Amino acid sequence: MSGNLIAVTAKFQVDALDLSIALQVGRAQCLWISYAEWFCIAMIVLGLIWNMRMMPILLMGAVGIFMIRQIGLTPILQARSDQIIAGLYPDHSNVHVLYAILEVMKFICLLIYSSRVLAAPITLTFAAAQQKNPAF
Repeated sequence: MSGNLIAVTAKFQVDALDLSIALQVGRAQCLWISYAEWFCIAMIVLGLIWNMRMMPILLMGAVGIFMIRQIGLTPILQARSDQIIAGLYPDHSNVHVLYAILEVMKFICLLIYSSRVLAAPITLTFAAAQQKNPAF
């Protein structure tokens, strides 16, 4: 969340960076942030498989939003930034606004899910956890 909405946006507030350089830096930031997100998704999925659990709806929503952004919006934004970096000025687009809205929606899904997990009572004792999963 902070990487996509705060760090990526902040560089456009620096007057010393022209738009072309800011876009190139933003693309690099988004690429590395997406690597971290892919890793987190892989760990969540592996954890759910390991524990033989279904993915909760809020996590499905967050993963779905991530996929929509990665597959549907990122290529459009990259093509647009390629044009701007090349000195062209494409028509006005609100794709970046949709990207930000989806990022906020993903954050809300993860926030609600994590607050529910943290608020849930601990019902599994250590001994029961060892019987269920010896690696625990």
